[in-house]
Amino acid sequence: MGKVNFINKENLKIARENAGIDSFEASKKISKVKRNLVAEWEEGESLPTWVQVSKLAKFYNISEFLLFSEKPIEKQRAVKDYRKGSFTKEDDKDVLKLINIVITRQRWVEKYVKEAGLIKNKLQGLGKDINDPKKLAELIAKSLEIEIEEVKKTSSYCKDPLKYYIEKAENKGIFIGKTLSYHKISVEAMRGLFIANDYTPFIILNRKDSKSAQIFSLAHELAHFFRKSESISNVDFRDKNTDKEEVFCNKTAAELLLPEEEIENRFYGEEGISALALTYKISKLFVFYRLKSLKRIRAEDESYLEQKINNDTNIAILKKNESKSVSGNYINSMKDSNGSLFNKIVYENYASDKMGYTEATRLLLFSPEKI
Repeated sequence: MGKVNFINKENLKIARENAGIDSFEASKKISKVKRNLVAEWEEGESLPTWVQVSKLAKFYNISEFLLFSEKPIEKQRAVKDYRKGSFTKEDDKDVLKLINIVITRQRWVEKYVKEAGLIKNKLQGLGKDINDPKKLAELIAKSLEIEIEEVKKTSSYCKDPLKYYIEKAENKGIFIGKTLSYHKISVEAMRGLFIANDYTPFIILNRKDSKSAQIFSLAHELAHFFRKSESISNVDFRDKNTDKEEVFCNKTAAELLLPEEEIENRFYGEEGISALALTYKISKLFVFYRLKSLKRIRAEDESYLEQKINNDTNIAILKKNESKSVSGNYINSMKDSNGSLFNKIVYENYASDKMGYTEATRLLLFSPEKI
């Protein structure tokens, strides 16, 4: 195929910037030529071929039509960054790419739910005026129908607490997804992400994190959801001296996962900590810091217990990582990464002939017939 006759230079540039990619990097992805072709196209010095446009659109995760449309592409808004520590430019680029993917999905799903006559998510922002973490945790549990007694029952369907909490959130129209290896995002760079939308609020968890850490991150981001405070987060329950919004969401998450009223003993030792962790299906490390914050650990025991539990946790993580298989089922991983709610909506639209096979595959990153 030959060159196109026209391309919207501004849309070409905005699409690249939204994806967090520099022009030379984009050029290397679509051509072996050493020149910065994308910069030339954005400046109007030359025009791409149809094949190159198709490759760029796929790389930017947008429709080819938008690169020709006279209607300007919306510039990606900034999401509040609560992360602490130093990050490389590559870390920030990878997170920005993820945000671009999420916002692109949000726009598509929003269009679908509006056409289907569905209403806005009424839970988002419902707790924005609540200033007590305990009261916000109670609101979250009530609104999402989270039953702590169900979590405690080993015979119930809550054998996987992370799955249980995700299911409860998605039942109320909150989209939950996870990162995959190709996102290249480390736990240090991001543990959780919340992007608000009246119809399609999204929470993303970092799959590289331990399952117990993902549970805490989900509870943390649910607090952001109920406050409608967008966030890129990497804090955990041990962090101190961080932003007051993050501290508040951490306290809310702790109260949601292990309510203070459930803690019966005045003081806890190692056995008591282990028992609580087993009962509530959370890590001993989390239980220790939760009890410490509530002054339920004797002062003379704190140092020993903290060191012991931290060491045990690090050894357990190391053993788990060593035993992990390098192989995996791509389709199942993608289904889990997309989230059940997103998969369901895309498939329903595809099955009802409102969406073509190509578009459904581009959104799901696998064939819709595999659902």
